[in-house]
Amino acid sequence: MPRLVDTHCHLDFDSFDDDRDEVLDRARQAGLVRCVAVAVDIPSAERSLALSRATDGYLVATVGLHPNEESAGDPAALDRVEELARTGAFVAIGETGLDTYRDDVPLERQVDSLRRHLALALDLDLPVILHCRDAFEPLAAVLAESAGASLRGVLHCYTGTRTELPALLEAGLHIGAGGIATFKNSHELRAALDEVPDERLLLETDAPFLAPAPMRGKRNEPAFVAHTATYLAERRGLTTERLGEITTDNAVALFGLTDVGPAAG
Repeated sequence: MPRLVDTHCHLDFDSFDDDRDEVLDRARQAGLVRCVAVAVDIPSAERSLALSRATDGYLVATVGLHPNEESAGDPAALDRVEELARTGAFVAIGETGLDTYRDDVPLERQVDSLRRHLALALDLDLPVILHCRDAFEPLAAVLAESAGASLRGVLHCYTGTRTELPALLEAGLHIGAGGIATFKNSHELRAALDEVPDERLLLETDAPFLAPAPMRGKRNEPAFVAHTATYLAERRGLTTERLGEITTDNAVALFGLTDVGPAAG
C-alpha cells in the first residue's frame, strides 16, 4: 500500500457536501496519510480550518486568495488573510498566483495580491501555494523579486514545459503533479515532470477538478491521487510505494506535517 499525501484539494467545496465522510474514508483506504485543503478565499479558509479540526488534523488547511477571486487584491481581504495566518492554524499561504486565462481580476491587482502573499509567507516562514495559468512570464518576474529570500512552496498543478521549469526550481519551489499528467496528449508536460528532481516532486488532485485517467470525467477526489502516483512511478522506474515515500517525505518537510503514520489501507 503506497503512503501518499494529496497536497492540493478543495474538500470544503459544496460538491463534497453529500458524501465528504465517505470521500475521506476512501482516501484513507487508498493510502493517503494527509490531505492539504487549499483555500481560495476567506470563507474557504475558514471552512477548511473547520474540516481540519473535525478530522483531528487528517486534513490540514491553508489560507489565501485565488487570483481569479473577486477578493484578490482587496486590502481588507488581504488583512484578513494575514490575521488568520498569524494564528498559526494554517500550514501554508495560498493559493495565490497569476491567471490571465480569465479576465475576472485585472493582472495588476493579481500581482499586488501575489506580492502580499509572498511577503507574508516569508515573514511567517510558511510555504506558499502558487497557481499559474497563461501567466508564466509575469509570475517569474514577481518570483525573481524574492531571489535569495529563502522562499519555499509549490507551483501546483504544473502544466508547463521543460523551458519554464528551471526558473521555478531556482526560486525554491516544488512542482505539483496532478491528473493532467496522465492525460493522453500531455506529452510536453510529462517530459517536464521527468526532469523534476525527486526531492522537489509533490502529488496532488486539485479535487474536485481534473480527475486522472482512468477516472477522467468524474468528480475528482483525494483517493484518485493513487492513479497519478502509479503512472509517474512507472515513468521514473520506481515502484508506486517508493514514489509515495519520496513525495510524502517532501510534503511532510514542506508543510511541517507531524504525526504522519503508516497508510491505513
